[in-house]
Order: sequence, then C-alpha cells, then structure tokens
Amino acid sequence: MKKLILLCCLFAISFTVFSQQDGLDPRPRPKNCETENICPRNSLFLEGNVRIKNMFGLVSLNWDHTLVCREKYLLSFILGADFYSFKKPKAAGIPLSLNLMIGGGPLMFELGLGVNYLYFYKNYDETTKLTDPKESYLGMIGNVGVRYEMLHNIFLRLGYTPMYSLMNYKSIPILASKKLNNMFGLSVGYTF
Repeated sequence: MKKLILLCCLFAISFTVFSQQDGLDPRPRPKNCETENICPRNSLFLEGNVRIKNMFGLVSLNWDHTLVCREKYLLSFILGADFYSFKKPKAAGIPLSLNLMIGGGPLMFELGLGVNYLYFYKNYDETTKLTDPKESYLGMIGNVGVRYEMLHNIFLRLGYTPMYSLMNYKSIPILASKKLNNMFGLSVGYTF
C-alpha cells in the first residue's frame, strides 16, 4: 500500500512539473494575484471518497475558498457537508480542511489536512444485525493528490484521502476495525 501511495505521489508531482513546462495555461498566475487576475477564489464541488475494503465511503458537498494566491502556490480552506456515508448506517457530518496547492498552472499538486465530524443517526451493526445507539465521531482527514482548477471553469481533484479516528470510533461498528481508514477520492465541481 505504501508503494502505491508513493507511486501516486511521484506521478502527481511529475505530471504537475511537466504540465507547467509544456505551457498548458497560456496565462500563468501573476506574482500578485488580485481578484481581477486569473486566481481561483471560490469553488463548489461534490466529493466522493471510497475505502475498497468493506465499501466504506463518504459523499460531501464542499465550498473551497482561496486564502493565499501566489505565482507558484495557493492556500485554501474547505468547508463541507457530508450527506451519505454507508450502506446501512446513516450519518451526516461537517468536513473542514486547509489545503496547499503547488504549481503555476491549472494543474497542481495538493496537500491537505483537516477534521471531519460525523453524527451517526442510524448506527447499524452487521454482526448483530441490530441498530445501535446514535453516536458522534471525529476523524482527522488528509489529502495527497492532484487538482485541476481554472477561474470560471471545471474543478477536478483526484487523490489519496486517509481518515484517522480521533474520537469514538469503537462505538461505530463500520469504523471499529481500525483507526486509520485509507480512502481514495474524486471531486468534480466549478470554480468562480
């Protein structure tokens, strides 16, 4: 698994570097990214994250806002709402993260770190076939991947999105097997 993650990271970095050299974006971000320039400011996107084992997944609607925009990097925060999570357990939640994007064009390498609060309003246990009491959960989320983003254009993200349990994971049967959930995510949206 570590080799796969390392390979994906190396691919993303090399793809970002070579795309900048080829000049995919004829208008690179200027050194002083003002609102009227080509810096993305806000994005709305739908994100799906899936863990292959046990088919655990999160779907969320998110808002990304750029805090710092420079020629070779961007810094943004993401605030969202998780609305469907699992097969039989039902949860709603709020993800919040801070992201660093590296690259001078529309294709960038992305690193992110944040938290995800989930409220399980139907906590189903596969082993007992019973519904357990309602529970709250807190996990630390990360993101390593690539992002394609241009002002007034489509927004795409692809990456490795692990979630490490910080609070109450043993009370939630679908998460109780391990503290670290390795997931892969895809995001599609619009930048304005």
